Amino acid sequence: MDKVILHESQWEQWRERAQREITELVPLVGEAKLEHIGSTSVPQMPAKDVVDILIGVEPQRIQLLAQELKAHGYDLEGNFPDHCWLSLPSRQNRQSIIHIVQIDSRRWTRRIAFRDLLRESASARAKYLSIKREAAGSTENWDAYTQSKTQVVNELLSSIGIE
Repeated sequence: MDKVILHESQWEQWRERAQREITELVPLVGEAKLEHIGSTSVPQMPAKDVVDILIGVEPQRIQLLAQELKAHGYDLEGNFPDHCWLSLPSRQNRQSIIHIVQIDSRRWTRRIAFRDLLRESASARAKYLSIKREAAGSTENWDAYTQSKTQVVNELLSSIGIE
């Protein structure tokens, strides 16, 4: 995987891209909840130029839906019983990452709560942005980048009572 490059906020364009992606996904996912998450969902937050969409479904639908999206051209990158993620158009040229998790699960709740915290709190945004920039400058791939932010994400969520 490539080194992470953070782009200055393009929030309006990212928001519109996420909405187009959600509109295209709705007929494919049926009864599901879809949310734009990640740094591209936070105004004025620098981010990778990749829109993250979270899909919440009943647990028995996670694997099935991942296979259905794969059949529609999404690149299935991660396949676990409680979390699948797919890239579009591919993992080599990501424009979107689609995460499928159980609706209202811990994983769902933490991702929505973190997005909302960053939208609402200037101090949380500043703390997170600092670690994002440090991680982007010191890691060699997306996985290491994500792992290097985990402690700060946990601290910020803990500060609002989310474990």
